[in-house]
Amino acid sequence: MNHLMLSAFYDNVNKNLGPTLMWVFFFLLIIELIYVSIKYVASPAKEKE
Repeated sequence: MNHLMLSAFYDNVNKNLGPTLMWVFFFLLIIELIYVSIKYVASPAKEKE
């Protein structure tokens, strides 16, 4: 029974945690890129002297 539980936990981590983390970091990257783009576009242009 212990082996069955460990195997189920390993399968859960192996098959669900990796793609979940990939999607979480993917969406965080998209949000960060949108945020930086908006900050860059909305910032006033600085003139060179």
